[in-house]
Amino acid sequence: MDPREKAKTFRNYLQREGVVTLRPCAYDALSAILIQRAGFEVVGTTGYGIAASLIGQPDIGLVGFHEMLERVRTIVGAVSLPVDVDIDTGYGNALNVYWTVKNFARIGAAGVRLEDQVWPKRCGHMAGKKIIPTEEMVQKIKAAIKARDEENPDMVIGARTDARSVAGLQEVIARGVAYAEAGADYIYVEAPETLEEVETLVKRIPAPIAFNIIPGGRVPPFQLQELAQIGVRYLSVPMVCLYPATKAMQQALAALKEGDLAGMAELGVSWAEFNELVNLSAWRKLELELLPEEELKSRYGTTDVETIVKKELGGTRAWKGKA
Repeated sequence: MDPREKAKTFRNYLQREGVVTLRPCAYDALSAILIQRAGFEVVGTTGYGIAASLIGQPDIGLVGFHEMLERVRTIVGAVSLPVDVDIDTGYGNALNVYWTVKNFARIGAAGVRLEDQVWPKRCGHMAGKKIIPTEEMVQKIKAAIKARDEENPDMVIGARTDARSVAGLQEVIARGVAYAEAGADYIYVEAPETLEEVETLVKRIPAPIAFNIIPGGRVPPFQLQELAQIGVRYLSVPMVCLYPATKAMQQALAALKEGDLAGMAELGVSWAEFNELVNLSAWRKLELELLPEEELKSRYGTTDVETIVKKELGGTRAWKGKA
């Protein structure tokens, strides 16, 4: 699917009534692949997760435009699903937003989401946030739309407001209306506090409403069915890969520290399972197609891919009792 078709598909998802499109978030190419293999329709990116995995630091504006662009390029390239990208504040004023959106469109993003925090921003569930004036954010949205129209007119532009914890619900509504009128395709409200609040936002803001849920964060653990019933169209789940992966790594490292190699192995997938996730068999077939026969025989002793795979798997049978 080419970038324009991905963007159209993503745009159509936001128009479905009675359906909450889930946006599980990737922080690298592997987590994006796992999201696609699990059967989801959209891959999101998480600035929080990218900051943690790329530089091992919190989401407080330490990752810049070029670092984010290169990480997202690998995510977009790893999957065939539409990718909706967290572009923070656009990394500057309206001119920076224009350039940022053009570049993310050029690497194939199906959508981008821009927020109204002061840069350097911070995770929306953290304290100490500040927001820019509404008028400034409106100009940023218009800049994003101009860039979108020049590169991929079907690309989705989301506008996020962090006003709830800074200035209250009425300010959220006022900004949501202004951002929708400026042309944003959906309004992402950071950290609504009650279901009644969410229902008010859906009724008052003339664009699809989205927000996120983080375990231990500020948003209550709403049920998908109740969100669908009140008209929420889009729900981001940014830590669905990051937090479980972190816990699994902690457990595996603890097992290794105790000398429990078998216990360590049971906490993860097997060598063969992981190779399948990263598509090694397809690369083997391509290798057999493109490399000279003499080289293949010197490497493997055969040009039969099944024989090569079985030979590789033979050394893994002692682990987990399967190849």
